[in-house]
Amino acid sequence: MEKVTKSQRAFQFRERLSEAMRERQLNRTTLAERSGVDRSTVSQLLGEHQVRLPSGHVVAELATALGVTTDWLLGLTSNTLSPGEILRESLEVAQASAAPADANIERWLQESAGAKIRNAPTTLPEFMKTQAVMELEYASYLGRSPAQAKASTDTRLNLNRATAMDYELAVPQQRLEDFARRSGIWAALDAAQVREQLLHMAALCDEFYPSTRLHLYDLAQQFSAPVTVFGQRRAVIYIGSAYFVFNTREHVETLTRHFDQLVRNASVLSHESAHWLRALADTVT
Repeated sequence: MEKVTKSQRAFQFRERLSEAMRERQLNRTTLAERSGVDRSTVSQLLGEHQVRLPSGHVVAELATALGVTTDWLLGLTSNTLSPGEILRESLEVAQASAAPADANIERWLQESAGAKIRNAPTTLPEFMKTQAVMELEYASYLGRSPAQAKASTDTRLNLNRATAMDYELAVPQQRLEDFARRSGIWAALDAAQVREQLLHMAALCDEFYPSTRLHLYDLAQQFSAPVTVFGQRRAVIYIGSAYFVFNTREHVETLTRHFDQLVRNASVLSHESAHWLRALADTVT
């Protein structure tokens, strides 16, 4: 990388100082008052023949008055945000919404229109659940009622059918095998309801393929927290009552690589999922 000379740095400082003043509609007098820097010093720094940088104290006072960072003012970065602001933008916490469909999810899906969505769900894929399963799972759930879950599911199905969104899912194979055995929270379902759910999922896999693809991975080899990646702009980890939302490129790329690893090592690939689900439904007694 070519080394920047002092005169080049001084020129860049002058240009950025002028730019920040224009954007904030500040004249030299106002900037001097807000920063505590003499007006004559401000005028000198803006002069075309200024080839020296001011002291660190003066740079800091001007940056504070202008609401930018000293690094940006000196041309060391293109980002005007402070480290604290960058951190706040890179990670936010969004409360999970109960009714009728999660407003956060709907907004993120709309903002990611045309982008690939990657999802490792909490249990079964939400938009693939039958009425019986939703009534069981949400009967006593504090965050959402069965009716609200049904409304959310209908919204998602309509969105998939209308847009043919590029949607990829990764679910542990063992989770579906536990469901077929009616283990854990699904113990109250009868055999007919379990078969109905598995066949419903198989039918949706057929209907939406290849735009929507369900992969099954081996939980003995890999693990994933509930995560959704919305294109290249956002990645979300679900913790139950809230979402941890990552907005920086590095975080999104990391969670994208994690999801893609689940798919690469899947024990059942998407084109086999419908057949595998129907075979599993045949084992239900």
